Amino acid sequence: MADLLKPGDVVRQRWKIIKKIGGGGFGEIYRGLDQVTKDYVAIKLESVHQSKQVLKMEVAVLKKLQGVDHICKFISCGRNESFNYLVMSLQGSNLAELRRSQPKGVFSHSTMLRLGTQILKSVKSIHEAGFLHRDIKPSNFAMGNTPDTVHICYMLDFGLSRQFTKANGEVRPPRNTAGFRGTVRYASINAHENKEMGRHDDLWSFFYLMVEFTVGQLPWRKMKDKEQVGKMKKTYDIANLLKSMPGEFKQFVDHISKLKYEDKPDYKMLLGLLEQIIKRKGIKESDPYDWETTPCDCSQTTHTTST
Repeated sequence: MADLLKPGDVVRQRWKIIKKIGGGGFGEIYRGLDQVTKDYVAIKLESVHQSKQVLKMEVAVLKKLQGVDHICKFISCGRNESFNYLVMSLQGSNLAELRRSQPKGVFSHSTMLRLGTQILKSVKSIHEAGFLHRDIKPSNFAMGNTPDTVHICYMLDFGLSRQFTKANGEVRPPRNTAGFRGTVRYASINAHENKEMGRHDDLWSFFYLMVEFTVGQLPWRKMKDKEQVGKMKKTYDIANLLKSMPGEFKQFVDHISKLKYEDKPDYKMLLGLLEQIIKRKGIKESDPYDWETTPCDCSQTTHTTST
C-alpha cells in the first residue's frame, strides 16, 4: 500500500514531512519539522479506512499522562478525509536498535539496570493513570533526542493500551476472553491464554525485556508460532532465565508470580530491588551508557518500529 504522505507534504499547514521513519500494522510514523517552533517532531498517521483504529486510544493515554516523566510530549492531533494524525515530540534511537548495535547484542548490567529503572517508573506511571500498556518491548522505548534528554528513556506507542479502571478508580471486572494483545516474544502467559490482562502482565513483559537486555536473546526467540511460544513459556524453568540475572530478580519474579488480575503490584519494592543491585554493584547514574562508549550504527532519528 502506498504511503499516506511523502517528503515535502505539510500537515495542517504547519508540520512538514521530512521522511518516513517507521510503520507497523497500525499505521505510519514520520519525522517532521514544526514550521512554527522549528523543532523536529514525530507524526503518527492511521488511515481512516483501516479497520482497527488505535490512534484515538494513543491520544487519550498521551494526553492523560502529559507532564509525567518518561512520557513523550503531546503536540497536536486531528483528522482529515484520509487519515487520523498525532504529532508528538521526536525521540532518538529505540532500545531494540541500541541493544542490537552492541558488539555482543547485550547491555552491561550498568546500562540494563539504569534503563530498567526508568522503564519500570514509566510502567508505574501509566498504571497509576488507570491504563495498561499491553505491549512492553524494547522497540517501544527510546532515548531522548536533545542534549538535555539524551539520557532519558521514553515510553512509546499506546495503541494497544486499555483502561483497567472505572470512573471511580475501581478495577474493571475482567472479561472472560479478551483476545491476544501485544508482541509474541514478550507477551505474558495470560496474554497467550487470551485472558484479561492486568498490571502484572506488563511486569512479565518487563522481566522478559530485562533478560533479553542481559543475555541478548530469549529461549523462544526463533519461534514464530504464538501457540508454540505460549507452551514454551509455560513449561520453561524460570530458574534458567534467572541464572544470568542478578540474584534480586528472583524476588521480582516471586512477587509478580503471586499477583492476580485485580492486584496492585508493589512498585516501591520492585524499584527498590533494582536500586539495591545498582548500589551493590557501585553503578553511578552519571556512568556512560553502553552505546556512548561503543559507536552506534543505528540512525538517531528512529522513533519506533513494528518489531
